[in-house]
Amino acid sequence: MNWFTAKDPLKKLEQQRQALDPVQAGWPEGIQAILRTPLPSAETDIRQLPLLVFDFETSGLNAERDRIVSMGWVEVHQGIIALESARHLLLQASTDTDSAAVALHHIVPEMQQHGVSEAAAFDKLWSAMAGKVLVVHGAVMEREFTRQYLRRNALPELPLVWLDTLKIEQAFPAASERGAVSWRLSDLRRRYRLPEYPAHHALSDAIATAELLLAQRFRLFRQQPAPLGEWVKASRP
Repeated sequence: MNWFTAKDPLKKLEQQRQALDPVQAGWPEGIQAILRTPLPSAETDIRQLPLLVFDFETSGLNAERDRIVSMGWVEVHQGIIALESARHLLLQASTDTDSAAVALHHIVPEMQQHGVSEAAAFDKLWSAMAGKVLVVHGAVMEREFTRQYLRRNALPELPLVWLDTLKIEQAFPAASERGAVSWRLSDLRRRYRLPEYPAHHALSDAIATAELLLAQRFRLFRQQPAPLGEWVKASRP
C-alpha cells in the first residue's frame, strides 16, 4: 500500500533524539529513558512494535489555561491489548475552575482530592512511553497538553512517534465512499461494529482507541506487513 511518498518520516525525529543528551540533572528518569531509546525505522511492521494507547480528559480545550483531569493508558504488544498494563490516574485539582469543569467526566472534586499531582502523573506516563509508539484518537489535545507541560517545566520537546486513529481513518482512500461524516471515536467504532463503551473516561477511551487501531490495521493490511512510516504519515496534523 503506497498512499504516501517513500521519504522516511522518522528520520528527523531520530536526529532530534540523537541531538539531546539524555543524562540531565533534574530530568525525570522516564524522559531520560525515552531519549536513550532509538526510534524504529519506517519499514518496521507495527505489529512488531510495542504501542502505548492513551487518553487525557481535561477541564477545557485550551492547553495554556486548562488542566488535565485524568489520564488513562494501555499497552498493545504484537496485536494484543495487554489489559494488565492498563492504568487510570486522577489528577489533583489545581484551581476551583478545574473542579467546576469536570462534570462531563463524572469526576467530582472529592475524587480529585485523592488524585496524584500533575508531576507524578507525567512521571508515570513518561516511563510508560519509553520505547513505545504512541496512539491516540484526535491527537491535538494530547499533543498540546503534553507540550505545555514540557514548556512549563523547562523540559525538552521529546522525539515521540504519534499515531492518530482519527487521521488514519481520514486517510483511507474509500472513507468518503463509505459515507463517513463523523470522526468521533464512538461513531468510528460503530462503523467497525465494535462494542459501545462509556465516553469521557480516560482509560475506557484508551482501550476503545486500541481496539479501533487494530480494526483499522486489519482492514488496511489484512495479514500483510503494516509499515510504521505509512501510519506516521497518515497521522500528521
